[in-house]
Amino acid sequence: MAEVLPESDRVAADIGVGIGEHAVLDALPRAVVVTNADGRVVLWNRKAEVLYRWNEAEVLGRSIVELLAPPDALIANESDFAGVRQGLVVSGDRLVVRRDGEIVRVFTHTQPVLDASGNVVAIVGASEDVGVVRAAEQHARDVTEHFRAALDAGGLGTWRWDAASGVIVWDERLEGLFGFAPGGFDRTYETYVSMLHPDDRAGVLATVDEAMRTKTRYRTDHRVVWPDGTIHWISGVGGVTVDDRGIATGTVGCVLDVTEQVAESRERERLNAEVSAAHDRERLQRERLEFLSAINDALNSSTGREEVMRNVTRTTVPRLGDWCSIHVLPSRTAVVPDVEIAHVDPDMITYAKQLQRRFPYDPAAENGVAHVIRTGRTEFYPDITDDVMTSLDATDDERAIIEQLALRSSIAVPLIKHGHILGAIQFVMSSSSRRYTLDDVALAHTVAGRIASSLENHRLYDEQRMIATTLQRSLLPTNLPDIPRLDIAVRYWAAGDTNEVGGDFYDVFAVGNEEEWAIVIGDVCGTGPAAAALTGLARHTIRASAWHGDTPTEILATLNRAVQRSETISFLTATYSVITTDRAGATITIANAGHPLPVVVTANETTTVGNPGTLLGMLDTLDIAPITISLLDDDVIVFYTDGATDVPKHSIDEQQWRHLVKTAAHTASNANEIADNIRDALEHVLPFDRRNDDIALLIIKLQKPASRS
Repeated sequence: MAEVLPESDRVAADIGVGIGEHAVLDALPRAVVVTNADGRVVLWNRKAEVLYRWNEAEVLGRSIVELLAPPDALIANESDFAGVRQGLVVSGDRLVVRRDGEIVRVFTHTQPVLDASGNVVAIVGASEDVGVVRAAEQHARDVTEHFRAALDAGGLGTWRWDAASGVIVWDERLEGLFGFAPGGFDRTYETYVSMLHPDDRAGVLATVDEAMRTKTRYRTDHRVVWPDGTIHWISGVGGVTVDDRGIATGTVGCVLDVTEQVAESRERERLNAEVSAAHDRERLQRERLEFLSAINDALNSSTGREEVMRNVTRTTVPRLGDWCSIHVLPSRTAVVPDVEIAHVDPDMITYAKQLQRRFPYDPAAENGVAHVIRTGRTEFYPDITDDVMTSLDATDDERAIIEQLALRSSIAVPLIKHGHILGAIQFVMSSSSRRYTLDDVALAHTVAGRIASSLENHRLYDEQRMIATTLQRSLLPTNLPDIPRLDIAVRYWAAGDTNEVGGDFYDVFAVGNEEEWAIVIGDVCGTGPAAAALTGLARHTIRASAWHGDTPTEILATLNRAVQRSETISFLTATYSVITTDRAGATITIANAGHPLPVVVTANETTTVGNPGTLLGMLDTLDIAPITISLLDDDVIVFYTDGATDVPKHSIDEQQWRHLVKTAAHTASNANEIADNIRDALEHVLPFDRRNDDIALLIIKLQKPASRS
């Protein structure tokens, strides 16, 4: 009777697997499961136990589909198994459930085992866990897709270069970034190199070579020339590939077209440069306006030619140069100018003056300041180079001096006003890196024009003041006569800057003989030529009438008629006095025509004497009432014009004036000291340069008679 085997052993026998071969299945690297044709497990190797976490004894005879298929995959698994039962081979991933309920992904190859008649007698499935592999593959796909999306979003093209073969693989986007149609790049290194812009080629290749040598990442930003000749900017980032021996094999990387960004960047740079240039221009304009303002202040604070020269040079350095020298002709006929020099280093000024003595000014020189003054043409040397020295025929000594002074750039411009060359001004940069420009030349001309105007104004002012002073002196007596027993002092202070003739006058002269002396003081209304003319008329009329033998009243009446008949519309005040002396003292007759009354100071009192009288030149009839007084030894009489007492906001009344004169007389021993004391007192009330009216003083002190021998 034949032995009846268990189904598992029978199936195993049918497929040719003996009990001894079970150990072979356990040695296989995959989980092997054998079922009968109905799908019930008959064999289960060790790897199956590890993978599915069931041991063989627990699964024998159970349906493989019901055992391993997750509920939601049961139908799909039954369908696949049905196909295998019909003789199909099925391979692929599927989800299975382990004993503990964990679902894992496995790759399974399932195929039927057929008998000699072609009937399915068993089904063999070999499986392995591919969960980690599939996760890695999915991650790789995700990363690849992410990278592809990033490349697409950024417009990036990629390359791969194999150094050994020289083959360069570009994707379609990169081909487009180099101006090729898809597939148009021939993949050769030579073609790639030929498309690099000639000015950038060496730098790009050097960067790649250095990266290959050091096996480091690199970046390049450069231009490429498309086949159509247009130029585009690209930015590339690359990395070096190495083999398992660490040898560099090529590069990989990506490229972005940055032509638009470069254009925008350059436009921003251009706009920034324009803004910066505008700021620089505004700053330079502001500095130049401030400089011109400083020059104006320097000129306005100057009271004469010497101060103009000194103030200008000191204001210029260092704003417009390390050196500044101004050369001004002292007169229209002079050929050698006066010179003033300023330098950032005061010690250099002494050296410059030594050079002036060593090399005297040559009016006929063919270059330099002398040439500028002679021709009126500007000399501008942006850079004082050896070539410039050669063109100027500079001697060895001159070259040595220029080198020692570190002269680098210079401007010399003439000082011209109304077509007359008044001098020149020179600006020099020394060791500074700054060089003069045409804008600086224009500024120098502006400065020179203002200096020339100031110099000309000072010249005209000096001429006017000299004329005024000369004319004023001509209207006053040059010398006072020596009168026995009379100590006489006179003073005259012109108002303001003495550039205009005043109307105050005084005179002392003999009347017919040397026993009677005329004392005259007057004040013409106004200043200038008209006042000077009337002053001259008054002096000459008074002298002529007095010498004719007229009385004081007649003399003033004659003057009144002369003023009325003149073409002037002005008037004047005057005091005409006649004084005689003897051993007992002096007698003085005072006739007053609207003039401030004189003050007499004696040992006991100080009084105002005389009658006011009528202004001269205003009325046909005068009211003149002369008085006669006596003077004793040491008595003082002070004649004055109203400029002494009529001071805006500081007027001195009659009582204050008498006290001032008394103090001045009692603290002095002679007429000159009295005049000086009055001057000091008036200066204390208000300085003369701030007064708006002239002052004339005539002081007489009666001296004791000389003792007889």
